Amino acid sequence: MDLVFTHLEPGIIIILFCVALVAGIIDTLAGGGGLLTLPALLIAGVPPHMALGTNRLQASIGELTAAHRFYQKGAFDIEYMPLGILFTTIGAISGTILVYLLPKELLEKLLPILMILITLYSIFSKSLRRHHPVQALMSSPLFMLSMGLLIGFYNGFFGPGTGSIWILAFVILLGSNIQQGSIHAKPLNLTGNLVSVALFAWLGEINWLLGLLMGTGQIFGAMIGSHLVLSKGTHLIRPVFIVVMISMTASLIWQHYPG
Repeated sequence: MDLVFTHLEPGIIIILFCVALVAGIIDTLAGGGGLLTLPALLIAGVPPHMALGTNRLQASIGELTAAHRFYQKGAFDIEYMPLGILFTTIGAISGTILVYLLPKELLEKLLPILMILITLYSIFSKSLRRHHPVQALMSSPLFMLSMGLLIGFYNGFFGPGTGSIWILAFVILLGSNIQQGSIHAKPLNLTGNLVSVALFAWLGEINWLLGLLMGTGQIFGAMIGSHLVLSKGTHLIRPVFIVVMISMTASLIWQHYPG
């Protein structure tokens, strides 16, 4: 392990814990918590690859907590969820393998454009305002198979915004409202992240102590966030989702179109 707590000031450790707590709330509501935690790890001096691995570990702990809370409250329609988890795993493994074989430059340039379109859709679409589900555009088994492979692949290959993309997929293709989309995205996004955690662990690029500390913050954040999802629904999730998408889009444009 290249970095242990003795290399960090106590104040920095407390800040990272608090950042993870806030990120856990945001991630449970709309995805995008990594917008806070990854830069915080880098600013704290964690090397980039280890920051990525540690970030996936602490985020996975938060997602697991949120998914468990939703399951306890009976919020999951889990009939086809195992199918989604299976194909998301296949997609994520494929993406993780191919990330070492294929250039990512084109995707890095296209992703900000995709995020701009998603942001505009989030602002102007009536789909994210509705409180009740509508007719689905595809069957649940087909959705779990196709989106599991596609979004799982994207998560393994690149990753930014995966949770938010899952939410939109549920809203657009399965006719869910944004509250349902936020809830059902959790176990599927968690699946893809666990594949990534396994890879980073194999490469030795996870600071387990720091990841578990921030994961504790994520647990508290996910508990708060899951309560807000169930109690506030679309009234809170939609504005948070839009803010997350705007922030993520701005970050990606700054990274890949700096000029």
